[in-house]
Amino acid sequence: PMEKKQSYQNPYRRQYRMVNRDKKEKPPFPSPQFLLAVFVLAIIGIGFYKFADYMITKSPMFRLRQIRVSNNHYLPEAQILRSSGVAPGTPLFRIPVDSVAMRLLQNPYLEGVSVSRSLPSTLLISVQERVPVAYLIDRRVYMVDHSGKILIKKPAMQLKNLPLITGLSVKELLKNRTPLLDALDLLKKINEVDHTLLTLISEVHIDHNSNPCLFLVRGGARVEFKKNTIYKNIYLLSELFKNAALLNQLEQIKKIDLKFSDRVVISKKS
Repeated sequence: PMEKKQSYQNPYRRQYRMVNRDKKEKPPFPSPQFLLAVFVLAIIGIGFYKFADYMITKSPMFRLRQIRVSNNHYLPEAQILRSSGVAPGTPLFRIPVDSVAMRLLQNPYLEGVSVSRSLPSTLLISVQERVPVAYLIDRRVYMVDHSGKILIKKPAMQLKNLPLITGLSVKELLKNRTPLLDALDLLKKINEVDHTLLTLISEVHIDHNSNPCLFLVRGGARVEFKKNTIYKNIYLLSELFKNAALLNQLEQIKKIDLKFSDRVVISKKS
């Protein structure tokens, strides 16, 4: 019997048809389920935004009810509150804290300011006031801070234990602060070597032509330094005042000269 001939089928053609069939069966993109999910998320997002905007701008819960001021020792709290320019009832999150801080820093008695929010309805203002390290008298009493800033003394400032700076007027110092800065640098170095010496100093005398010199509380003796050996001079003065016998004679001493490298010269009153 004759064998039945089998028809030849191209395997590549079959695969091609299968691939085409698979492609036709893929679901459309984006699918309805995906579009629905995106729509639901958009509605939720818009709702959350509207709710947050309401809470921030209209809810009485987050409106300013209290302003707390801290670390002010010389400036009255009422003055700081006025300078802040913030009114009670303002939405807390609408208060520009950076702008409030910059506004407060326009006050020359303030060296630093921090403004922050405290939920739900409080504004916190922390100030760093300029602290006097010495004072001037030129028809009025002025404070001087560590940077050489000269300001009229506030009533709450206690200056009795601080050294008085003499020799130049406020007008002269505002034109040229170099002598004042030299005096402040001397006081800073004295504090570094022996802070107890500051309690013995009543006055720092300055001028444009020489180094600053000191006057003591007891007896008013003049103390002179050599600028390029200032730390050594201060150390010698500290050691000198550890002598109880010398301390008992301060009322009789006119001048203590520390400008020499090999000796201390003490002159007594005539």
